[in-house]
Amino acid sequence: MTGAAILSLLGRHALPIGLAAAVLLYATAAWHFRAQRDAARLDAATASRTAEANAAALAQVTAEHARHIAALTGEAERARALAKRLGANLEALRRDPSHATGAAPVLRDAVDRLRAGRTAGDPAAAAPSP
Repeated sequence: MTGAAILSLLGRHALPIGLAAAVLLYATAAWHFRAQRDAARLDAATASRTAEANAAALAQVTAEHARHIAALTGEAERARALAKRLGANLEALRRDPSHATGAAPVLRDAVDRLRAGRTAGDPAAAAPSP
């Protein structure tokens, strides 16, 4: 008897129950999609902030890199000029050996400084030149 009572109750109220189920399903789906949309917006905002921070960091590092390159280029130019001067001085000493006795300690000191600078920057360059 219980089964028949349930069937008769469902038979009389099938339309309202079906409508209530449809409304409940619609509301659940709407809530689910709204939650998904909000989560996607949050993820997009986080990704956007991360991208902006990465772009700013990249710009800063690029500027710092350019400053380092400029400094290294300047140092290389100064080293070339110093090497040229030392070469000219050495050539002058070769042509006129009378200056060699007074200039020997100064030249030895300059050569030692150059070798120390080479050693600090590049161990392969520290090898004595032929």
